[in-house]
Parts: sequence; C-alpha cells; structure tokens
Amino acid sequence: MRPAEAPRATPLLLEGDAFARGLAQARARPDLVGAVRAAVELRLAEVEGALDRPEIEAFLAAQRAATLRLFPEVLAEIEGIGQGFAIAPERLFAFLHAPLIAELLEAETKEAEGCTAFAVRTGTGALLAKNRDYRDEHRALQQVMLHRPVRGRSFLVVGSLGAPGCFSSGINEDGLALADTAAPTRDLGPGLNRYFLLTLLLERCATVDEALELVRAVPHTGSGCLVLADAAGEVAAVELGHRRVGIERGSGGRIGRTNHHRLPETAPANLLRPRRAAAHGNSIARQAALGLAMGRLADAPGPDDLAAVLARHADAEGPAFCRHGGDDLAVTISGALFDTARRQLLFCAGPPCSGAWRTFDLHPTSSGSLAP
Repeated sequence: MRPAEAPRATPLLLEGDAFARGLAQARARPDLVGAVRAAVELRLAEVEGALDRPEIEAFLAAQRAATLRLFPEVLAEIEGIGQGFAIAPERLFAFLHAPLIAELLEAETKEAEGCTAFAVRTGTGALLAKNRDYRDEHRALQQVMLHRPVRGRSFLVVGSLGAPGCFSSGINEDGLALADTAAPTRDLGPGLNRYFLLTLLLERCATVDEALELVRAVPHTGSGCLVLADAAGEVAAVELGHRRVGIERGSGGRIGRTNHHRLPETAPANLLRPRRAAAHGNSIARQAALGLAMGRLADAPGPDDLAAVLARHADAEGPAFCRHGGDDLAVTISGALFDTARRQLLFCAGPPCSGAWRTFDLHPTSSGSLAP
C-alpha cells in the first residue's frame, strides 16, 4: 500500500495535565500493562548491577535534579505512568536513562538501537521521515498517541507505552516535526535527557528557529541526534553533547542523520570502542547512502517518494535503512512520515517495506488504539 492511499486510523488520546496523561496510557491499554512492566524490567536487568554503583546513583540524582529544574512536568507524567502500570517512578526514571548509563560505563546494550531520520523541504512545508530501529519488546508497546495538555501545544507522537511524551518522533499543532536517533558519546553530564527534550520542544516551540533557540538555552545530558522540520519548510539537525551541541541547517532544504555525530563541535566525543566498531561503521555507511538517496529525490517529493527511501534494503551503494536483523545489527520496528503542512502522520507499524501504512491526524474526534 502506498502511503498516499493509507486509510485513516485513530491515535490514543491523552488529555489533561501531565500526571493525567501519564495515567491515561494504562487506562487506554489495560491489556498491555503486563507487557509494559516486563519491558521495563528487561531493560533494567541489563544495567541492574550498575544501579547501585556510587557514580551511577550520583548521575541519576543529578539527572533528577536537572529535570526538576528544567522540565518538572515530565516527572509528573512519569508519576502517572508509574501509578497506571504499577511501576515505581524511580524505576521508570532509571529505565529512561538506561542507554545513558550504558554509555557512561562504555558498556554494550543487548540490542542495537539505531534509527535513520531525514527531512526534506517540499512545495508546501516539509516531510520528516524516520525508521525506528529499536528493541523487539517495543513492537507490542509501540503506539501513536495524541497529547492534549492543559497548557502548551497539542502534539501527535510515535512512542512506547511506559514512556512519557515523545519517545521517538512527533509533530505539533503548529507543524513543528522532530525525530531522534541514537548517537553514543563520551560528552555526558547533568542536563535534559533527549527523550524529555523532544517533548519540551513540541510543547513550547512552533518553528525550527524557536526549537534551536531553546536547544541552545538549556543544558543537555548529551547523546543522540535530532532532525527537525517546520511548516515553512525549514529543516535542521542537532547533535547533542553535554558540553557542546552541534547544529546544522539543511543545505538545499535536505538533512539527515544516522547514529554518530558528524560536526566538529561534537564528533570528537563519539563513543568509539572495539565492540561498537561494526555499529559505527554501519552508521557511517548509512549516512553516505542517505545522502545519495536524498540527492536523488525530486524538487518537491511526496510521501511515496520518502517511503521508498525508508523501505530501502542493502545494495551496492550501502547498507539498508529498512533493517531486518540477522546479519544486520538492528531491526526496524516502524516507519514514520510527518507532513508539516497537513499536520499529519503516515505510519507503518512494522518495517516500511511491508507497506502497512496508516494515516493519523492531529485533530481526530475520538480515541482508539493503533491499527496493526
């Protein structure tokens, strides 16, 4: 099925203050409460031995203090999620920082967490695309959710039950769209976790310029990249470090990121360890292939054109964007296309090559679950 022909589906509707929206996750999908709890504990088990180490305890305490200062609403949302799924909030907070703990210890995660994201200016706004390369247990937890906060902008996200706000990618009512990719770094310290930053930007910013201003204004934990696009067709990428942040405007209205930092401000801190060599090499090769793919797109590409890029498998020009495990290092569990002009998400709940696309709007009339 072509994305342009995708039938409409309805997101989970989460309304109210941050606590109420967190609590609403479990109330909307009581059938997945057990799966959420299992996924949280599975991820924590990989860093369980580190949680009692003094340096990790100090890191999490500093992170909580920074979050309370910079974005306390997300802590309230975590409290609501914890109550709904019967998970202690401090366990959820540690779960959301598990990738950072692994980076601090320069350890390996059980499964590769990659992603490929890019944005392209079109005749009317921009399209932002992301392949979500993530953990297998999140296939069942993956949902499209519409947040309608008491204050701030409404926003539509691809995320996971058990995680607050924007846990992967999203778009708000003004047409600001964004997506993250993993990019391990040695430049880590107290600040805003990028998962929390994604939500903050969607709630408070209308344009890429406003988002970049806010990115410059707040301290970051470090780790990861963001790709941004807005209704005026502006696109940009952000590479997150604690001490230094890199920002790149889209040359010719096109920009993309895989899983390493490229800019002179941030690239020297890429976390390069022998066991990460294969993943780093794959990221570099995918970035090169992505540049070629974006360069071949028409001047004003449509959703079908970007979906074809997301569905790309390995060929002579480089490794796959649509990844299926096995000899590859990761598995793509979904593909997303955000249309900033239409305030719309085209979503494939599975590898984009499957063609199982659905259309989600920012202003549905009722709530429901993600169509399979």
